[in-house]
Amino acid sequence: GQDRSGAGLFRQRLRHGGDLRPCLRAERRMLLKQPEKGDDMKRTLSLAQAVEAAGILFELNTDEKGALAIAARAGLPCESPEERAAFLWEWRAYVHAAVLYGLMVQAPNVVVVEYLRATRAILGRLGYEAEQTEAFVDGAFRAYTDPMVRTQTQECPAVFFQRLLGKAIADVPAQTVALVSGVMAMVMSATLDKLEQYDYALE
Repeated sequence: GQDRSGAGLFRQRLRHGGDLRPCLRAERRMLLKQPEKGDDMKRTLSLAQAVEAAGILFELNTDEKGALAIAARAGLPCESPEERAAFLWEWRAYVHAAVLYGLMVQAPNVVVVEYLRATRAILGRLGYEAEQTEAFVDGAFRAYTDPMVRTQTQECPAVFFQRLLGKAIADVPAQTVALVSGVMAMVMSATLDKLEQYDYALE
C-alpha cells in the first residue's frame, strides 16, 4: 500500500544527498504504528487518553538514539555531551511544538491546554529541572511555536539552525539543510496524520 508516513516524500526530496536509509530506519522507529489495513474506525479518546497519546508522540519522535543518529547523519555537532545536549534541546523543542500544532489542528482546545500543562512532567521524565523547563518553554519551544501558529512551519528549519549553530540557513551546507528539513517535515506530517485518526469524547 501507499506509505503515508512521509517517508516517500522524504526520499524524493533528499535523493541527491546520498544513501539515507540508515536515517530513514531510525526515523521510522520514532513514528507511531499506523492502523491496520481496512480499519477505518477512528479510536475515541477521553481527555486523559488524548494527552497521553500526544505525550507518546513526543516521546517516540524524540528518542535520544534516533535523534542523535539524525544529527550525525546531517553532520551536526554531536560529539561532546554539551553538543548532544544542545541538539536534543532544540530537537525536543521542535517536536513538542509540532505535537502542540497537531493538536491545535486536529483536537479540541481543551486537549491543547492540557498537553501544555503536561510539559513539566514530560520534560521531567527526561531529567530537566524546573528552571530548565521554564527556560525551555520561554526560549526554544516558543521559538518554534511562533512560526507554527502563523502557519509558517517552513520557517522552522531556519529557526533550528540559527539557534543551534548561530548561522543563517543560507550559510548551512545544502545537504544538512535538506536532511534536517525533510525529517522535520516528516515528523510534522506523521503527527498530523496520527492525530487525525482519533475522535475526542471529552467530559
